[in-house]
Amino acid sequence: MIICDKVSKFILQNIDLHVPQGISLGIIGASGAGKTTFLKLVSGLLQADSGFVRTLRLDPLKNRKALASRISVLFSDVPLYDDRLSIKVCLEEMKSIYGIEEKLFSERLCYVSQVLGFAEFLNSNIKGLSLGQRRRAELGMTFLRDADLYLFDEPCIGLDQNGKAAFYKLVEEKKNEGKTVLISSHSIEDITALADRILLLDEGKLAFYGSEEEMHKRLAPMEESFIELEGQLPDISELEVERYFVEKDKMTIRYNSNHVSTKELLERICESSKIKSVSVRKADLAESIKSIKSRRKDV
Repeated sequence: MIICDKVSKFILQNIDLHVPQGISLGIIGASGAGKTTFLKLVSGLLQADSGFVRTLRLDPLKNRKALASRISVLFSDVPLYDDRLSIKVCLEEMKSIYGIEEKLFSERLCYVSQVLGFAEFLNSNIKGLSLGQRRRAELGMTFLRDADLYLFDEPCIGLDQNGKAAFYKLVEEKKNEGKTVLISSHSIEDITALADRILLLDEGKLAFYGSEEEMHKRLAPMEESFIELEGQLPDISELEVERYFVEKDKMTIRYNSNHVSTKELLERICESSKIKSVSVRKADLAESIKSIKSRRKDV
C-alpha cells in the first residue's frame, strides 16, 4: 500500500493517491515526467521536499531496514549485479544477503529461470550477454525474492514478445498471491496489458489515476463503428453522433462514447435494419496521451 501527498522532490508536484494492496499499478508519461522519481520516493531512495510518502504503511526513509526485506526493486539505471560475474554467482550473493533458505532458493530459481528463459546461460558471464538476456536475468533476480511489494522501472526494455509474455505471467502470479506491483513504462501497450490501475504523469503532475476504461473515457472517448447492413437504411438523426456516412450497404459512424454507447447505436439500427457485421475501433490512447502536453501549451 502506497500513499503519496504533495510530493515535490525534483519535478513531482501535488501527487495525492493511494494504491491498494494486491493490485498492479502502471505508471506512464513522457521521458522526464517523473516515473522513476516516483518509484524512488516509494522505495526510500529519494526524500520528498514536502508532504509525505507511506510504503506498506511505513515511512520508507525512516524504516529502510524494515522495508528492505519486504520490497524487491528493479531500476533501469541501478544495476543489480557485477557484470564481471556470472548470473549464478550474483544470485548466490543475493541469497546470502537476504538469507533465503537453500531449498526455497533452488526451487524458486529453477522456476523463474525456466519461465523467463535464462536457465541456459545461468553460468555465463553477464558482460557477454545481450541486452535481452541481461534483462531476463535482472527480472529473475527481482522475482526470486518473496516480497510484499515489487517495483519495476522500464522492465520490458530489450525483451521480445516471449520475454514480455513471461514477465506478464509472473506479475499476474504475484497479484494472485496478494502482492502489489508497480511498473513504470513509456509503453502504453505494456501498461494496459499489465495494470489494474494507471497513473499518468505529465511534467511531474498527476494527469490521471484510475482504470484503463476510465482513461479511455477521459482521454480517448471517440469511437468508430463500421456496420454492414441488409435492408433499408436506419435513421440515427436523433442520436448524438459526430458524423456518419453510408457507402452502398456499409455505414461508418463516429461518436463520443461518453455521449452515446455502441449498444445504443446498434439497438437503434436494429429497429429498422438488419445488421450483417459490426466492428468497432477505439481512439488511439497512446496518441491521446501524447497530445496532453501540446493541448496544455496551446491554452
